[in-house]
Amino acid sequence: MSSLLRISLLCILTAVSAFAATSESNTPFEGGIEAYQNAEYKTAKAQFSAALKTNETAAARHNLGLAHFQLNAPAEAVWQLERAQLLEPFNADYRDKLEAVRQELGLFAGSPKWTVLASAALPTKMWIVIATISFWTLIAILILPRINDTKIGISLKTLRFISIFALILSTPSIWLNLRLLQTGTVITDEATSLHAAPASAAPQSGTARPGERARILDQYKHFYEIETEGQATGWISKDAFRPLAD
Repeated sequence: MSSLLRISLLCILTAVSAFAATSESNTPFEGGIEAYQNAEYKTAKAQFSAALKTNETAAARHNLGLAHFQLNAPAEAVWQLERAQLLEPFNADYRDKLEAVRQELGLFAGSPKWTVLASAALPTKMWIVIATISFWTLIAILILPRINDTKIGISLKTLRFISIFALILSTPSIWLNLRLLQTGTVITDEATSLHAAPASAAPQSGTARPGERARILDQYKHFYEIETEGQATGWISKDAFRPLAD
């Protein structure tokens, strides 16, 4: 691991601790920060994991990812950082750390597109609520004036425009969010084989790299069928792959 990246990770963790500190001084989160700063990475990992059992936060996911990285488990670190970015999609520090760790693994895919970040600004359930309200509001605006044989006034025209605009925003956002939740990360320490069928004895169909992103196509018993960012397709054990929505 490069010394520059180590220093960068430590600086970011220190910054996170300054903003994410709680009122209690002996919480697992605070204990994890103290252990990390003392280079006690196994203890930090245990403390941040304990903090996540109580309350999942992007800061705890981010810090746990850094602890895994220091313990030479970069693929696990990638998943934790991916999860942190999912929880706080506009946090540039989390995004930069994720890309730095991916580069250490030889993965050079760029940052998410602005459309993905915009869609992640609200939870999927909220986008569904917005889409539902907008749709039925638009239906009412189109039908009720005809039933009452009245003209559409300026207020209804404005509301119609807002409803259409909200539908245009929410519909693709729902699709993008659901698609994002159908992705995951290869969490093995080494490259792992993909198989042509959901069985370890099946012929090899490709290779998935540690920390590589992949889209879930199907699942059967103890296997996922995935398509990696390197365009490899095949079945992988669920022990070697973790969905982002896990």
